[in-house]
Amino acid sequence: MENIIKVQDVTFEYRRTGNETSAILALDDISLDIEKGSFTAIIGVNGSGKSTLAKNMNGLMLPTGGKVYVKGMDTTDSSQIWDIRQTVGMVFQNPDNQMVSAVVEDDIAFGPENLGVEPEEIRRRVDMSLQAVGMYDFRKKAPHMLSGGQKQRIAIAGVVAMLPECIVFDEPTAMLDPQGRREVLDIIEKLNKESGKTIVLITHFMDEVANADRIVVMDGGKIVMDGKPQDIFVRNDELKGLGLDVPFAAELACRLRQRGIYIPENIILMDELADHIKENC
Repeated sequence: MENIIKVQDVTFEYRRTGNETSAILALDDISLDIEKGSFTAIIGVNGSGKSTLAKNMNGLMLPTGGKVYVKGMDTTDSSQIWDIRQTVGMVFQNPDNQMVSAVVEDDIAFGPENLGVEPEEIRRRVDMSLQAVGMYDFRKKAPHMLSGGQKQRIAIAGVVAMLPECIVFDEPTAMLDPQGRREVLDIIEKLNKESGKTIVLITHFMDEVANADRIVVMDGGKIVMDGKPQDIFVRNDELKGLGLDVPFAAELACRLRQRGIYIPENIILMDELADHIKENC
């Protein structure tokens, strides 16, 4: 399958303020390919480098060493940066940082307007993106009057209106309550499955990544695990050694196995676990 993002031998250093000879190594020789149409989750504790990697994927940060390519475009080539950012959109942790207008539909229209899109097409994109996130009825509202989950859905709609092929979500549910988290995750999965968007989800909530096609685990600026959710979450002790948990269903399944109850190792979702127990126990 075609790769939309290629991260090749990338390092990234944060320079210490006022000290040009001292730096913090945030990414240490990272190589990673993101397939078009895939849903990739990148997990790790705070400081593992996952958000730095996310920002390198569309040129918000540029690698200290190595290369990042978006559909073959080099992120260090300033002449291509707008094409790169139209291909890979980003949704951040705090939706307030992405709000620019006093009315929801004006906020969604801001990005396409800056791209020089025709007014009729902007109207179509605004309506389409608001419907995609279930916020069309709120198009005349003021963003500051919305809940955190609703604001994040508006932030997602603003990116969708730009028609990117890939959307990178950098801890989009970190500031939300459980209901808001579920709403945002449902939209992310819908964008991937129904709209064919390539999704990269950065998170430290393990329950959010069980439905991903692939999980990349980072620690100390390096990739330490890479595989399907079923292959990653059976490595319970290794994940806990990295300061990470596993989804509740995977943890429960592990404890049942320790008690001698047969549970297939590919079960990581609560519905799957409940069905297995109902049919076999």
